[in-house]
Amino acid sequence: MTTSTRESLVPRDGLRPRKASARRRSWRDPWRLAAWAALVVLLVFIVYPQLWIVRAAFTTDDGAFTLARFAAFVTDERFTTPLWHSVVVSLTAAAGAALVAVPFAFVMARYRVPGREAILTLLTMATTSPPFLGAYAWLLLLGSGGVLTKALRAIGVPFGSILGVGGIIWVGVWFTFALIFLMVHDAFRAVDPSLEEAALSVGSRPWRTHWKLTLPLAVPALATGGYLAAMRIFADFGTPMLIGGGYQVLPVVVYQNFLSEVRVSPGTAAAASMMMVLVSAAALVAQRRIVARRSFPVTGNRVRPLRELRPLPKVLTLAAVWLALLIAFVPHLVVVATSFLRWQSGILQWEPTLDNYRRLMEESQQPIVLSFVFAGIACLLALVLGVVVAYVVARKRFRVSGPLLNNLVMVPYILPGTVFAIGFILAFNHLPVILTGTALIIVVAYFIRRLPYVMKSIETALGQVHPSLEEAAMSAGASPRRSFRDIVIPMIRPAVVSGGTVGFLQMITELSATIMLYAVPWVTMTVVIFTNAMQPGSPFGVASAMTTILMIAIYIPLYLVRRRYKEAAWNL
Repeated sequence: MTTSTRESLVPRDGLRPRKASARRRSWRDPWRLAAWAALVVLLVFIVYPQLWIVRAAFTTDDGAFTLARFAAFVTDERFTTPLWHSVVVSLTAAAGAALVAVPFAFVMARYRVPGREAILTLLTMATTSPPFLGAYAWLLLLGSGGVLTKALRAIGVPFGSILGVGGIIWVGVWFTFALIFLMVHDAFRAVDPSLEEAALSVGSRPWRTHWKLTLPLAVPALATGGYLAAMRIFADFGTPMLIGGGYQVLPVVVYQNFLSEVRVSPGTAAAASMMMVLVSAAALVAQRRIVARRSFPVTGNRVRPLRELRPLPKVLTLAAVWLALLIAFVPHLVVVATSFLRWQSGILQWEPTLDNYRRLMEESQQPIVLSFVFAGIACLLALVLGVVVAYVVARKRFRVSGPLLNNLVMVPYILPGTVFAIGFILAFNHLPVILTGTALIIVVAYFIRRLPYVMKSIETALGQVHPSLEEAAMSAGASPRRSFRDIVIPMIRPAVVSGGTVGFLQMITELSATIMLYAVPWVTMTVVIFTNAMQPGSPFGVASAMTTILMIAIYIPLYLVRRRYKEAAWNL
């Protein structure tokens, strides 16, 4: 054997044990085991329930394959009309929210507005307010017997009520405009001033520069904000149920059909649920195509300093800004005020009283406790799984579990709450696992449904922690677990706290899934508010008191987190 032959064999033989050793070390990585455990959880509680919806939609009662339910769906006006209504309402409300948010965001991004921090804090709070709270408040104001309705009639204005498609759109505009504002505001702030300066230097007028340059650069953010707003309206169940006035939209139809036929066959509701998912997925594809086509790389990193407004524009700007905030928050103020007034047979009496809160504590104290307990447990679960999934996605390069986790964790975000709940009922209503009718199904639903909020917040923070910090700790003798505990966790703590807070608030205000999954005695605050608001002559004062407590549970934690971790909360 020649020397060259021996030399060629040595590295080849020497590499085999190294590769095997590296493979063994890779499989011993505790994060790989954690990734597979997280994947199992997501498969069980996301994929498995949705497969039951698919099965119910494509099979007859005796188990035979069929397309009849989809054929009936696309030909029956009982379903096509609500689908069309849902699309129109979502697009119209999102467009209206954008018309309010974009000028608002441009002014706040370019000019020094008095009370800027207070305005941004209020807008951040507005993004967490559940739509059904606004719907209930506007019902008290502009319903058939509302406070403003009576006042308008007293002065001769022939106003009927807010019930109907106009009310759904009105509520949709004001509970989503803050979401679009936050995204577009950041985009306007990120535009490199040198680009606009270059356009102005060649003779372009300021308004033309903003129209042809600044606004197109913000289109990706506007598309993302518009998509999120439209999907929140499309999936909203509480608003059309409260103030729809018989105007049928798809989430309500799915809910009604499922309750009416669940004891016999859930197939029609399952087919309608799949159509809702297809619409949501199509909207997501359209949003991503717009973002991909209209994204422009910017090489500069200058930040434009805020400019001062002249006295008259400053007054007009402040008036417009605070008017928008007043419209967004005045319903909540009305709810608080009416919770201290007496109601008799559903009619407001202008008499101060604390009886609503006394009655609430006597009759509905348990839903308050249960809401905090359910949301608290679900939030802790979401934080644990969110940290695992975020770390695997951001740090590890696992070929199978990493991409699957990254995609699966976002599925609940695009699933409407009614669809999500139907999947849970179909999947966990029989052996081997029966959760329907228990408190556990509500906790698990909260945990899985709001996991994307927690995970994405932590993933963003991990992207700002350089891996070399962990490597330096391990090179000094620290174990991977200790480097993660002592290096990574302290650096991502603001994102963990803020992400967990937003997740908790989303859980405690969840309605669409809760209203389908709850069973006595597992009643939550949102169920109490919803049922009291839907029944004529019901104790609206108790519902107002419960709504006030729920708003306190929302806004105080969010304010404290934003004040303590301003940057992390803003990124949400």
